[in-house]
Amino acid sequence: MGWTGIRILGPGDVDSLMDPLLMVEEIRRVLMDEEAVEAPRTSLEHGGSWFGVMPAAGRGFYSLKLVGVYPGNPGRGLPLVRGRLLLVNAQSGEVLLDADAGPATGWRTAAATALALELLGGTRGVLGMIGAGVQARYHLEVLTRLYDYTRVLVYSRSRGRAEDLARRYNGSAASLEEVLRASDVIVAATTATEPVVRGSMLGEDVVVASVGAPKPVRELDGETLSRASCILIDTPMVLEESGDVTPKTAPRRKIAELRGLLRGREKCPGSGVRVYKSVGRPLFDLAAAILLHDRLEHVP
Repeated sequence: MGWTGIRILGPGDVDSLMDPLLMVEEIRRVLMDEEAVEAPRTSLEHGGSWFGVMPAAGRGFYSLKLVGVYPGNPGRGLPLVRGRLLLVNAQSGEVLLDADAGPATGWRTAAATALALELLGGTRGVLGMIGAGVQARYHLEVLTRLYDYTRVLVYSRSRGRAEDLARRYNGSAASLEEVLRASDVIVAATTATEPVVRGSMLGEDVVVASVGAPKPVRELDGETLSRASCILIDTPMVLEESGDVTPKTAPRRKIAELRGLLRGREKCPGSGVRVYKSVGRPLFDLAAAILLHDRLEHVP
């Protein structure tokens, strides 16, 4: 019982159903919902791998993301990160959806960044991307479809990957210095352990989004944070999980949280260097699962 009507979605299904604008709006709705809640992540390490459980509830549903990092997979031709995203009817307990968590996470992370950029005034000018992996691809897909950037620059340690990704979005590969100096909006989506965003190279009015993984990833140097007029975080857990924005590196007076800013309870200046740091949160997964379910119900 409770599993008979489940819809199972693979990566291609998720990509075909997703709509960037609708994803942004679903995240907005979930964050504005006073009754939407999430539990702290629970994780385990075993046999050299990492496994996490991320639950949330809101808008009449429960969601649960099960995700793992399996270092031996790439050598076997499998993804490093694998997981599933479940959606459950909160009244009946019926499991409605079982979706591949990889692309769902890519879409929801990029959509959350798009919402943050909207709030910080980072929707125009030159877009610079640092990184050319999966998250970089989803971010360029979402941001270039939602906002009218005049130019796209891509930097990666692999020049070939940067050129391939830039070509898909009518952009150009660039050096790291060019991305930092020429961009009005910078998105860092890397696994770097040393900062790639250097405050000394940033313009006077620039928005920086750092969406790299939690510790030990480091993308922002101290000068970037010291110059920041506002540091917007997607969840309070950033201060514990991030190697970039910590109680030691970021004064509390500069920090605002995405949910609070969206609801008008917190403020960010609209000029200067503005920073968005994300580590992801279960409420974003809930929004992704709800949108996928809704699209299945209404898209022919």
